[in-house]
Amino acid sequence: MYRVVDDDQVQEQVAALPAEALSGYAEARTLLEVAPWSGSPYRTEKPDGSMRTLAVGNSGALVYLSLEQERVVHVLLVQWIG
Repeated sequence: MYRVVDDDQVQEQVAALPAEALSGYAEARTLLEVAPWSGSPYRTEKPDGSMRTLAVGNSGALVYLSLEQERVVHVLLVQWIG
């Protein structure tokens, strides 16, 4: 298992999410705990890079950094378009 960490900025972004987005965000965090490499590369020219994106439902995305040696995932950005 990986430990998923939100910084203060991400906590503010999550607090601003609409109610319908919260379950998708919770599911995404659960996925990151067990399979952080399932997200897409943040930069296509670095497909093996540790910075990744993950879709959240139909209207959201996470940007995160997976630190394999520490088994930690840092959520850097939560976006919701809806």
